[in-house]
Amino acid sequence: MGFFDDLVLAEEPAADRTVLVRLGPPGEEDGRYAPPVDRFAPALLPQLEVAGAGPDTRVLVTGWSLWPRSVTLHLTVFRKTRRQSADTQRQSGLRVGLLFSDGRRVTSLDGTVQRRVALTGGPERGRASMASTTQAVGLIPLDPGPHHSHRSLFKTDVDLYLAELPPPGEAQLVVEWPDERIAETRTPVDVAALHAASGRALEVWPGLEPPDPSGQPGFFGHMEFGGPPAFLAPSLTPYQLDQLRREEEARQRYVPRADWQRMSFRDWGDAALVRARLDGGAPPGGAVDGRGTTPLHLTAEQGAAEAVAALLSHGAEVDARDDDGYTPLWFAARSVDEGSVRVLIDAGADAWTPQEGPWSPGRLLLTTPLAPRVADLPGAVELPAEDVAAFRSADTLIAAFGDEGLWTEGLGVAFVRGLTEDELIRRLGADPARCPRTDLEHAPFDEADYEESLRHVGVTSVPGGCVITQEGYLPSDGAVLRAVSTATTAYGVYFNPKGGTFSGLARDGEVVTFEEIGLSARESDPSAYWHFRFWQIRPGFPYGANIFAYACAAAGLSVEDGREAVNPRTPRRWVALSARLQG
Repeated sequence: MGFFDDLVLAEEPAADRTVLVRLGPPGEEDGRYAPPVDRFAPALLPQLEVAGAGPDTRVLVTGWSLWPRSVTLHLTVFRKTRRQSADTQRQSGLRVGLLFSDGRRVTSLDGTVQRRVALTGGPERGRASMASTTQAVGLIPLDPGPHHSHRSLFKTDVDLYLAELPPPGEAQLVVEWPDERIAETRTPVDVAALHAASGRALEVWPGLEPPDPSGQPGFFGHMEFGGPPAFLAPSLTPYQLDQLRREEEARQRYVPRADWQRMSFRDWGDAALVRARLDGGAPPGGAVDGRGTTPLHLTAEQGAAEAVAALLSHGAEVDARDDDGYTPLWFAARSVDEGSVRVLIDAGADAWTPQEGPWSPGRLLLTTPLAPRVADLPGAVELPAEDVAAFRSADTLIAAFGDEGLWTEGLGVAFVRGLTEDELIRRLGADPARCPRTDLEHAPFDEADYEESLRHVGVTSVPGGCVITQEGYLPSDGAVLRAVSTATTAYGVYFNPKGGTFSGLARDGEVVTFEEIGLSARESDPSAYWHFRFWQIRPGFPYGANIFAYACAAAGLSVEDGREAVNPRTPRRWVALSARLQG
């Protein structure tokens, strides 16, 4: 008589049952994100001790399940009090981590990755498709399933999977749970015992062959509800991680240090940062780049009066010269920063020794609203009358381009003296009668088609001449300038979006010069570079306004409403360029 014969009824052998799915050999990702439970029976290594304790909660480590190359950590949470919000996911929930002997750290907060998974089934039987799913990494919380043996009101099992064995050496289990007033607690881990136990994991199906695809089902469904305990602290979102990184960088930013390394151009305008470096022992003088520039030059250039004062109080040399012979006051004058100018002059800075041709810091300041700061200093000089008149004229023309920002990126503009719109249109190879005035939206080309838009320019009149505009380079092109400058003068400028502002001057049908303009003025440059304030670092006018004004003056024109003249989006006459002028 068999062991169970008296407990069962005899039945016919079961008929063939439909195969749901057959287990195949391990894949490339087997064991990477979850224990290889289908192929191995783990070796169990008990470890029973309290890993964290609070007034109403205990976290116990109960043991480890060892797989050939990975491990599952088993924790149990015991509580004597349940609160309504206790299971709500919060950053101050339960945190678990392992610290390895090599200094690495893995935690239950290590975040997620997007994982590609294969799906088989659907209308095309047996054909695999790919899907994307969010996958936890680090110490991966496992779903214990919906079974009541894993859950109760006062006891909850927590299983965390690590897809590697800890490296040999000392390791620690770290637990913290602010919501339950469990402080960071560290428990030693016997890594040698883990490695020894992993060798005892039993492979259930060694040498498993791939299943016959014809014996696999086309589609089947299987569903089970559950999930890791909600009191585990969730990993941070990418946005939260970025916020933490920024906050840490901000904290580290003001940690005192004895050098000027990793100071960006804008950092020199941060007085608190400069003071932190000085407090750490950073030298107040000496070059900080290959141009002989000192910290005092750079803070003055940024108009950071407090930083300038801090450097001077630490012994910075007020009239230190860089490799070009410029002093910090020269940079402060070019920035037209009253605070930095005042601090440097009060510290005895030399305002009147020329540093670029006849130009000294004081002479530059005489052309600005800060002139009263230097006019009565010992050794003061007066600005020559011709310079006074030239600056006044240039400033008036600059002001004609408004006090709000101008869109200049990729813009081309040419000023042409003495021509009417009709004559200019004829010189561009078009019939004036076929070029009505219209806004850009109704222009005879598609603005979104860059190549097509380059074949057209806008033309509008200003007192004494005309202006050509295009969101492109052709108004400054030699062929266009030659065509429109016969018996007159034309000046074209192009704000290259790749960097630099380039221009050309044409007279009587010939290009006289091409130049890059807007750079810092030097002694060898035309005096107009100084009058139109190419030297100012922080001008009191919109970017590009002085360049438009310079170009306008170079063509012999003056405008009252420069913004309308150079804005290609205001109504104007659109001209299709002749083939020879299309670049």
